[in-house]
Amino acid sequence: MSSSTPLWKKLSDNLGLSEYEARVYVSLIVGGASEARKLSVVCGVPRTKVYSTLKKLTERGLVVEEPGKPRKFAAISPFEAFEPYLERFREKTSERVVSLLESTKAVSFLEEAYKMMRSAAEPQKAEVWIVRGRAGIVQRIRGMLSQVQKSLDVITTQNGLILFYRTANKLLDKLIEKGVKVRIRAPINSYYGSLARELRYVCKVEHVDVLLPVLFCCADDREFLLAELRPDDISMDSGDDLGIFSSNPTLYVFISLLLGRWSKEALSSRIIDLCKSYQRGFLKPVASKRVV
Repeated sequence: MSSSTPLWKKLSDNLGLSEYEARVYVSLIVGGASEARKLSVVCGVPRTKVYSTLKKLTERGLVVEEPGKPRKFAAISPFEAFEPYLERFREKTSERVVSLLESTKAVSFLEEAYKMMRSAAEPQKAEVWIVRGRAGIVQRIRGMLSQVQKSLDVITTQNGLILFYRTANKLLDKLIEKGVKVRIRAPINSYYGSLARELRYVCKVEHVDVLLPVLFCCADDREFLLAELRPDDISMDSGDDLGIFSSNPTLYVFISLLLGRWSKEALSSRIIDLCKSYQRGFLKPVASKRVV
């Protein structure tokens, strides 16, 4: 990578970010989570523009907002954030090869900076991330699907089922090849019967009544996304969805209990494991201020 070209310029030229978006994202990678007003000073984006820039980055799934006050924003891992973009580049013809190489180098450089920042920073207090907007929800689901190793559980509405299918369609076959067990629970009627039959070829589909407009996605019984669909439709990019993403085991058990994911015996076993972890000092309780 040429040292004469700023990194934010590489992102702007090759990955479709505006100058302000690229400057803010790079600053969050290098400096870690930050308040908007501090970002304005560090990266040179006018204070009147930094909030709108952060909103766009959040909607695109590149940045998340940490719960609590003052409001802070943090960058998503570059590999996770830009993999969909790089994948689209890979599918293009050879005329995009140069752009792909430059983009891959830029993302690799950012990932190294991200890891260095994370290793040097103090342990993060926030264990719950806020995810805003339909595009952010879709991006987060794709990120989870790219990392899942053993199991994937989904609970959602009829429209949420279509939304998940459209989001994960190309990835489901790869999950099955990896041996990932996929389980989907949603209201199934005659109108959605053909979709359910198609999904049953690659995963387990069960009918349940879901009365709230939610989409719950859990990977490896470890990390989960719980989102309210606003509105409950099948759009991939327009919507004011609001969700939480976490890998906190205590919160995971609580959410699973609310959604009835486990049998009584399985739930009791999970709670016993958590209690042992608390006794050994492996876990810390989730502070109420973290849950939004």
